[in-house]
Amino acid sequence: MRKARRAGAPNQPRGRSPGVLVKLRLRTRMDPLAAVGIVLSALLVLFLALSYQVYRRAFVPARPMWLDDFSFTPFEFQADYEEVELVTADGINFGAWHFRQPGSPQTVIVSGGHKGQRQGALGIAVALWRKGFNVILYSYRGMPGSDRAPITFGIKEVLELQAAIAFARKRIPNARIGLLGYSMGAVVSLLGAAGEPGVQALVLDSPFSDLRKLLIENVRSASKLPGTPFVWLTGLMLWLRTRCWLSACSPIEVLSSLEPRPLFFIHGGADAITNVNHSRRLYDAYRGPREIWIVQGAPHTGAY
Repeated sequence: MRKARRAGAPNQPRGRSPGVLVKLRLRTRMDPLAAVGIVLSALLVLFLALSYQVYRRAFVPARPMWLDDFSFTPFEFQADYEEVELVTADGINFGAWHFRQPGSPQTVIVSGGHKGQRQGALGIAVALWRKGFNVILYSYRGMPGSDRAPITFGIKEVLELQAAIAFARKRIPNARIGLLGYSMGAVVSLLGAAGEPGVQALVLDSPFSDLRKLLIENVRSASKLPGTPFVWLTGLMLWLRTRCWLSACSPIEVLSSLEPRPLFFIHGGADAITNVNHSRRLYDAYRGPREIWIVQGAPHTGAY
């Protein structure tokens, strides 16, 4: 015969003590907190991962490939040139081509785009050389033919441009120097010319006016998320690696140092990487001689 249940005693599942039931109830009450913790942890991981992805795509050079050794050189264009090795003020070795026009002081230094090799502007350099210009076409730090180093979007790449300018002055008698830059190279040209009063003119294809603003726009466009927090962490990663802040790359802040030299802005109206408004801002802010050519329908650096 079953033992009679004591009157007033609560129903209890068989095999479970009151202590176990208390623990189960506590766990049930903590479940919402655990869920919040899991969600917050997932958001933190997403925040860190996306920020690092922005950093890697912007500031980490591509890994060398065996195809890097098989590319066109000025030799294939039958140009009169020399291969030179230059060194920056901070000790980075980088390669350059000097297209020679003996007797001519007219010199153009060409700066390529983000993660681009000098071969990417080889056709432009040869065309300028055939028009009678001395041309210097160089590689940035971190690119094939140069010492491995982080990309800084122009903050330290200015040192490569300064070394190229010094080489031109030494090698070319009475050199009259102009700068031609594409994308990041246009920014390098702006930042570099600000400290080089001997540079006489600049042609700037698809520059950005401020690096932080550019990165925020690109994060927002690619992810549909607010770009500011991700770019903030990206900037911190850059500082930890290079001791450079994003704010150091703001060409619009150096424009007054370029006056009264002429600037020619070129931009594609359909540029999805650097919005055409960046060139418009620079054009509007500059008080020296300037022109702007917007090619409707052209993509990034696609005007030529």
